[in-house]
Amino acid sequence: MMASYWETARTGFLAFVGIGLLVLVPLVSLHYWRFGRVEPRRAFVLYGLLAYGLVALALIFLPFPDDPARVCQGEQMLSTVPFQWWTDMNNNMAANERSGVAAMVRSQAFLQQLFNVALFVPLGVVLRKAYGKGPLAVIAIALGVSLAVEVVQYTGNFGYYACPYRIADVDDLISNTFGGLLGWMVGPAALVVPKVPGSDESTAPADTVTVPRRLLGLVTELMLVLVITTLVLHSDPRWALCVLVAFRVVLPAVARGKTIGGWLMRYRIRSEDRSPANPLQIAVRELLGVTGLFTYAIVVSPLIDIGRLDVVVVALFAFAAFAVPVFRRDQRGWHEHAARTRDVPAEHSPERRPPTAAELARD
Repeated sequence: MMASYWETARTGFLAFVGIGLLVLVPLVSLHYWRFGRVEPRRAFVLYGLLAYGLVALALIFLPFPDDPARVCQGEQMLSTVPFQWWTDMNNNMAANERSGVAAMVRSQAFLQQLFNVALFVPLGVVLRKAYGKGPLAVIAIALGVSLAVEVVQYTGNFGYYACPYRIADVDDLISNTFGGLLGWMVGPAALVVPKVPGSDESTAPADTVTVPRRLLGLVTELMLVLVITTLVLHSDPRWALCVLVAFRVVLPAVARGKTIGGWLMRYRIRSEDRSPANPLQIAVRELLGVTGLFTYAIVVSPLIDIGRLDVVVVALFAFAAFAVPVFRRDQRGWHEHAARTRDVPAEHSPERRPPTAAELARD
């Protein structure tokens, strides 16, 4: 019995891996559209529920009948007597001349009900710990989900099979609902389940430049570097690095934080206090950022020849500069924190100009 459950659970988990990859981009896009970033606790709970749901559905409905034509065998596939499993367990124990707690917990009927309870415990835990639902709400949701499952089973998966291949049982409703309530009771002990924050806490500030927006600006600059190097500088990577330094370090240092990509995507580099970033801050930011990565790839790596470790360097940079900021409210990478800079939308960073004579006279 347990071997078949493990195999079915494995099938459900593999389905989660495949479906999880398919919904990854839509999920990230949805998060960015709604919150301006990916809120890690929301994403963790959502993916956890997806994994749990697919494994639970696999355990409930798999395996499907090999021959749909042989499903209808004239058996009673609806049980409406509450706690019929207790009677079945006692009858089975009596028929096999067994008694006692040890025989009870090894009986098929008891193990089936224990499984039905355990199946809905995670649902109760998540509903309380992540979403703050009360016991009545958890009971209603667990009962509703269980009832939906029993309806699908009794209708032969909504008519796909001529007859149901799993028994629709009122005891399953009772066990599933109790499992949800039990999950609610033990929910506070589930330390790995975070509380899902509200919309205000999840949303990035209005003056945040998102990672996709910065990436578009960066890609634009890199494409321009490639065009200039190919058409003018004979594709020499060292010249490409020089052009990149001019675009990413020299230009923003003399143009008050403006870059070509930032101009196109309407953002600019500022200090943490929103004052114009000084040349040293911009240099540090780029040394630890994209320009530093290209310097390593073009100049340093060929000299030290560390081979496969180059992949590790690039992966660490991409993780620190672009992956981690996706989950942060300020969307800043480690190079920006080190340089004490941030990207600010153009509409939130008006140019500071000297006061006019008329303004000075009014003052």
